[in-house]
Amino acid sequence: MIITHFQAKKLLQAKRSGASKLGISLDLGKTFSEVTIKTDRFIFPEDQVIKAGKVKKVLKKNKSCFFIKDNDIEKIQFFNHQTNKYYKLFPARDWPTIEISGIRMHVTKSMSPKKDTEEKLRFIGPVFGKVLDTCTGLGYTAILASRTALKVYTFEIDQAVIELEKINPWSRELFTNKKIKRQKGDIFNKIKLMEDEFYDIIIHDPPRLSLSTLLYSQEFYNQMFRVIKQTGKFYHYTGNPGKKNRNVNLKKNVMKRLRIAGFSALKDVFNGVVGERL
Repeated sequence: MIITHFQAKKLLQAKRSGASKLGISLDLGKTFSEVTIKTDRFIFPEDQVIKAGKVKKVLKKNKSCFFIKDNDIEKIQFFNHQTNKYYKLFPARDWPTIEISGIRMHVTKSMSPKKDTEEKLRFIGPVFGKVLDTCTGLGYTAILASRTALKVYTFEIDQAVIELEKINPWSRELFTNKKIKRQKGDIFNKIKLMEDEFYDIIIHDPPRLSLSTLLYSQEFYNQMFRVIKQTGKFYHYTGNPGKKNRNVNLKKNVMKRLRIAGFSALKDVFNGVVGERL
């Protein structure tokens, strides 16, 4: 069971109003469960008893998700010694995102992670055929692309991210959907082993430049061009880090490298770049 400040607020409001029970989601919005409300505690499914004071603490921690287990709450976060970074699930309006050492992997201010993913796919729609999702993350791109694609091939190098995939209820389809082929590995090296002109669509949504410079390199873009089919389309997420603070136009530099790789019809779109192999 998972609880966030959204559920904590509803529980405490129900308690103040004198309610004895409340139906809330304990899996980040996928389903609803009944919680019994007592004077100083809440009784969750599986007879998990959480004191009201602990639920108040969850309300104050609006940037974290929490497990409910062993009659206690536990923040869903951990430190990966291999990458030397902290990872946690960050609650949002619908699907959660990952926060890695303070950097969120989806847009959360102007829109929700779900809407963010839908927008990326809209720019290259309709999604069909064989799709390469270069960086799995929580799997939202792969899951939504699989609705219409023939097959989605998705890659994740970070074991800590894979552990969050297993925890996040909205990522479960990664492990059950037969149209999604998951692989653990470094896409920078894996793409070199792929067939020429294999993919109809590529969705390249890498971590920000400071975390993964190779995935913004000319060498990688050359490989993207090699493995995409003639008339194939791609979306490259960039965000816009650096433009405000260091006068560095990331999109401009990315588009220059993509053009050198051979891509055409390049367009600057919201938080990214789209193009084709013509």
